[in-house]
Amino acid sequence: MRRIIYQSTASPEMDRAALFRLVYQARLANERRGLSGFLIFADQHFLQVVEGPTWKLVATFEAIRRDVRHNDVTIIDERSITAPLFRAWRMRCFDEGGAAAALAAMTAEAGVALPKVVEDAVQAFFGCDRARANLVPVQPA
Repeated sequence: MRRIIYQSTASPEMDRAALFRLVYQARLANERRGLSGFLIFADQHFLQVVEGPTWKLVATFEAIRRDVRHNDVTIIDERSITAPLFRAWRMRCFDEGGAAAALAAMTAEAGVALPKVVEDAVQAFFGCDRARANLVPVQPA
């Protein structure tokens, strides 16, 4: 068993409808392959955690790298695991609610404290979004 955590930048065409299609396709594919995990989409960026049997996960991740719906795929962490944390989530998507809501749902699904690397990746992802948002000047009303 293996877990890969990565982030990427969505293509300009990625809108809500395209996101829903992506998640639907991922759920079907992951169901067939025995993979699980979640995807966070915010500010035209993705963070994904995907888990499962090593050879199926490696093959799937190579397809993810080639997917034109995103670019700048950067692996945050990759490691062997004894069991998946998110086994019931063939592909759960978070696109609203922020880090606290996502982490609460993840912890509830896992049934245990999240590994620090997962928690840190989620917090950093949302922290980066806040930093980008802070760069945009706010116009007085």
